[in-house]
Amino acid sequence: MFAKQIRWNPYIIVVVVAAIFVIGTVVFLGIRSNSEVKDVVEQQFTSQQMLLSKQISRGIEEFLNEKVLLIEIMAKQESQVPPDHFASNFKTIYEESSGFYAIQFINESGTVVSGYPEDNLPLGYNLYKNNQSWAFEKVQKDKKTYITGGVQMFEGDLGSFTWVPVFHEGEFKGAILSIIKVSDVTGRFLESYAPQGHVYLVDKYGMILYDSSYKLQIGGKYFDLVNESNLQQINTFQEQINGTEGNGKYFETSEDGTSEERIVTYSLIKWHNQKWSVGITNPVSDVDSLIRSVYIIQGVFIGVSGIFIFVGSMWVILFLVKWNKTLEKKVASKTREIKQSNELLQSANIKLKEHNQLKTEFVSIVSHELRTPLTAMKTSAEFLKDDNCDSSVRLEMLDLIIRNIDRQTRMVSDLLDISRIESGKIKFNPEITNLYSIVKLSVKNVDSLSKEKGVSIDVNLPEDLPHIKTDKDKLIQVFVNLLNNALKFTPKGGNVEISSVESDHIIEVRIKDTGIGIAPGLLDRIFDKFYQIDSTSTRKVGGSGLGLAITKGIIEGQGGSIRVESTQGKGCVFIFTLVK
Repeated sequence: MFAKQIRWNPYIIVVVVAAIFVIGTVVFLGIRSNSEVKDVVEQQFTSQQMLLSKQISRGIEEFLNEKVLLIEIMAKQESQVPPDHFASNFKTIYEESSGFYAIQFINESGTVVSGYPEDNLPLGYNLYKNNQSWAFEKVQKDKKTYITGGVQMFEGDLGSFTWVPVFHEGEFKGAILSIIKVSDVTGRFLESYAPQGHVYLVDKYGMILYDSSYKLQIGGKYFDLVNESNLQQINTFQEQINGTEGNGKYFETSEDGTSEERIVTYSLIKWHNQKWSVGITNPVSDVDSLIRSVYIIQGVFIGVSGIFIFVGSMWVILFLVKWNKTLEKKVASKTREIKQSNELLQSANIKLKEHNQLKTEFVSIVSHELRTPLTAMKTSAEFLKDDNCDSSVRLEMLDLIIRNIDRQTRMVSDLLDISRIESGKIKFNPEITNLYSIVKLSVKNVDSLSKEKGVSIDVNLPEDLPHIKTDKDKLIQVFVNLLNNALKFTPKGGNVEISSVESDHIIEVRIKDTGIGIAPGLLDRIFDKFYQIDSTSTRKVGGSGLGLAITKGIIEGQGGSIRVESTQGKGCVFIFTLVK
């Protein structure tokens, strides 16, 4: 009888039909919402991984290009091969700039004659006798730097070999060979990212240089290690080694026969003739884990909705609306979190691009700074070859050669100083000294430039200034850098003034000039390394853009601070503090 009442009661039928319709609608919309949320989160996740891979690749690219630049500068700075075959230079660069496995000099006959460190030096090894001369012959013929792909080293590791030719007056004198172990690069830049996903590194020939999952053999060819039937994976990898940046999907089959869909993003590393590529892969299930809490809430939502729909009333509808808003907030919260993370990575990526652009400009500056003195020395040397050259002209040419050698030496010293400052290896030798005597000695060092420019230097310091504990030589370097900078940008008839203000614990020193000044928008970058104000005046006076960066490193390294104040067209005031 009860069953018949339920069967024929029209109100119950309406409620049941309505409940089934509403539940079906809720389930359908829930499934559709899950799909849309997954697509959005997957897109954001892929963008995040792309920014991460670009950040890694920019770091590796900057590191490798910096090492090549150091070797090229050393190969070009000398007027001829030194008697020790660069051995002292090798030791300095090796100890001051981390990352090299070995640096060697190979003479024109193809024999290793010097290098550092000695433990990694095959002294007397001849490339021709061991059929290893092809890269050596290539740089001799092309007259430019050449970098090999991954090469199996005697020790069993993969290494990257950078060959830089050495010429003197057009004659080939040999080549400098620097070796960087691939494992040192991957250990520095890739191993820390392993928790972010499966990270791997390949070169343009498809050789595996690193694989955090240890599934791929280091030194093996990628196409020899994957299933030929997996066209998606092969096509994605082909795009990667062709030098493009992007992302893709493919299915990976494990040893137990199970298949897993993965997302891969990859970015290019370009240094000279070599192209490497960083790849990051993650299972699609990682995306699901990001929104699993949303799935749980939706499942509970559907279950509770079914119960309350059968009970019936407007309260159920209000309850559904409330839960739907909760879901929207949850999705919006997850989306905001991913967006914030992407913005942080985007900001870091922009900074890396700016730094890379600054490096490019610096290479141009250094090339100019090398070419100008080399041209002057070459011209002077040609004058000296003339037997009819007057003795006064001969002395003038010799002085010119010495000045330009000193100029190149200062540039190399600046490069080493900034490298020590950035790596935290700069050493200070503090001693009790008189600030007034330091200033007098510094002014004497720039006296010739002051007279040449027609700019006066006024020292308004009391002779009874208290003694300070500081590194005397490095403080002189600070004063000379700031005075040279002031003299460069102060026109003839101008003035440079040195003054000080003493307080309880510090002495504030001011170096004021009447030069061209600095635009307000450029003041924040004036102490950046390699940075030069893009103006006709700056290009006219030249320089590598390292002096102020080194000055800041020395001052802050001894507990002080430095800043600059300027009014464009009226000069600058550099202000730094010294601890008593």
